[in-house]
Amino acid sequence: MNVDNKRKSVETPNPPGFTLIELLVVIAIIAILAALILPALNAAKRRAALAVCLSNQRQFALAWTQFADDHNNYIVSALQLNDTDDSLWSWRVQPNDLPNVPTVPANELPVQCLDDYGFTLGGLFPYCKGPDIIHCPADTRYSLGLYPAWCSYSMNDNMNGGAAASPDYRIHFSYQIKHPSERIVIEEENDPRPFGVGSYQNIYENDNTWWPYQTSNPAGGVAPVPPQFQTFQGGSTAGWYDAPAAYHLTGGTFSFCDGHAEEHKWIDPITLYCANYSDPNTKVNVVKAQGTWANCKDDLYWVYSHIATPLWP
Repeated sequence: MNVDNKRKSVETPNPPGFTLIELLVVIAIIAILAALILPALNAAKRRAALAVCLSNQRQFALAWTQFADDHNNYIVSALQLNDTDDSLWSWRVQPNDLPNVPTVPANELPVQCLDDYGFTLGGLFPYCKGPDIIHCPADTRYSLGLYPAWCSYSMNDNMNGGAAASPDYRIHFSYQIKHPSERIVIEEENDPRPFGVGSYQNIYENDNTWWPYQTSNPAGGVAPVPPQFQTFQGGSTAGWYDAPAAYHLTGGTFSFCDGHAEEHKWIDPITLYCANYSDPNTKVNVVKAQGTWANCKDDLYWVYSHIATPLWP
């Protein structure tokens, strides 16, 4: 090596790498950026799930209207049975009442497969052909493992559901509905009950109709009457019967008789507690005991104000 080359090798050292402090600064900047971006991504994901859910609800409302148009104004039943007292289709058939239980493919969740199949047997399926419409993407109960549930929605019991009572609190014909833009058809529910369906066990389901109200004798089919829903204001037994849902942080979605859908935010802390309570083995008793008029007056008043029944003005 000549002198000039040797001098160059001495005078041109390898470029230095990051110092420890510089590396820590870079890591800190990345962490700050992640902290700023992740909440925005989660918020975008929630907005997308809400948009899908509201689209589901609008399709339900349209299908509900079309069914009535095709059946001389007689509305589809809120029951989820294979048959109804009125010998007309239920809006869907829940797994434990399927006339035959299909074999679930090995790569599918039994609760999802059976719920989707049950929807294809119901009265609304001819008007909205995608069975996964019964699932809200914000409803992650199916992934819990311990209490998996797939169907996110129920129909209000007053919509041609329940059992005959005197006076009859149910709507049977679409022309009985007053103020259709304010009357609920389908809502999100978080009140799963366990069933064995054929060889499949632990199929959790929002059982039957959504009965949001209770009285001292809820099985008697007693409906509230104006003014101010006094039936529900007296006594500790008045309040929630079936739990609502809060899949969208603090709110749930609803479809209405005029075809629109909207999200409603729950206000009362006990309503949210009931909506998020996860153990189906004790849920009914918890909701009844704590979801009283005194604890959830604002939310219950909103729900009662949007129930369709021929008994109310």
